[in-house]
Amino acid sequence: MFITAPLPFYNKIVRKHEPLVRQFQYILRISLFILLLFPGVIIHAQDAALSGGRTGSMADGELVLRAYKKCFPDKIGEISYIENDWTVIAGSEIFFWAGGRLLPKAEKDEFDSWSPHIFYGIPAKPASPDTYPPQFIETLRSRGSSEARMEQPDSHRSFHGIIYGGLERKDIEANLERIDFLGAKVNIHRNIAAALRRIDAEIRKNHGGENFIGSIASIEGYSWRPIAGTQRMSYHSWGLAIDIQPKRLGGKAIYWMWERGRNKDWMLVPLENRWNPPDMVINAFEKEGFVWGGKWPFYDNMHFEYRPELHEFSRLMTAKTTVQPAGSGAELHHIYPDNIRNKK
Repeated sequence: MFITAPLPFYNKIVRKHEPLVRQFQYILRISLFILLLFPGVIIHAQDAALSGGRTGSMADGELVLRAYKKCFPDKIGEISYIENDWTVIAGSEIFFWAGGRLLPKAEKDEFDSWSPHIFYGIPAKPASPDTYPPQFIETLRSRGSSEARMEQPDSHRSFHGIIYGGLERKDIEANLERIDFLGAKVNIHRNIAAALRRIDAEIRKNHGGENFIGSIASIEGYSWRPIAGTQRMSYHSWGLAIDIQPKRLGGKAIYWMWERGRNKDWMLVPLENRWNPPDMVINAFEKEGFVWGGKWPFYDNMHFEYRPELHEFSRLMTAKTTVQPAGSGAELHHIYPDNIRNKK
């Protein structure tokens, strides 16, 4: 049974507090937009809201850890709820969710020292910039500044060091394999070599595949370095990212930072004015567990990185909510993107 107030009484309250009601309605609309367009941002927000910003107590933390376990079963062990937080065994070490930071036990309370890792629902298509609310546009503008990007600390790398086989350059380079990929010689992490060979074969057998390969100017894989203008390491440093640059852009934007240098409204460049690889190329990469940077508000349309856990997380979120993840997939990762290569 619902308890309802008499309509005249309700109308009197609404009229009396109309400014507050309108403000609440506006905030609600913006919140719903962010929820629908950028579902991944809810993960860290919920954790902070329910735990005072100190621990990641929401079920989404569990879903992320289960996604990792599904994708890296030989590296990830038991998932538990300990000391009011989700934990996971990686190698022989316990890691705390810690609001998405994945911190070792000895560092689990050092929230301010580390940025959260990146977890979001993968959208079917990029979000159109003409759907961005004004506040979100200004957030992109300010967070894309050189000062804001330098202020953002790195994410703790120990968890991924276990998954990918090392933290130091010499350890990572010991895991590299040089392969032929779309007509180029590329150094990549050996764990994704088979996937890239399947992507190569898939593209070649598709109509237009050879034409696409002929249009490529260069392909970059492994590159040990911090992200340009930041304190954070790129997925290229793991050998887990691929950049495909075309011979000709035809006047189109391809990378938000390049566009920012000539256009203060770089985030509003229409999708049709951005260079995109063919859909069959994007689909071939996503089928093998990669994500495409063209779906981010901080767009990097030449960039693919290996994130199978995000595909599994999207599947788990879909099963949990019965709603397909929608929108651009943007989240704090792409407000402070950690996938940006040192582009000139």
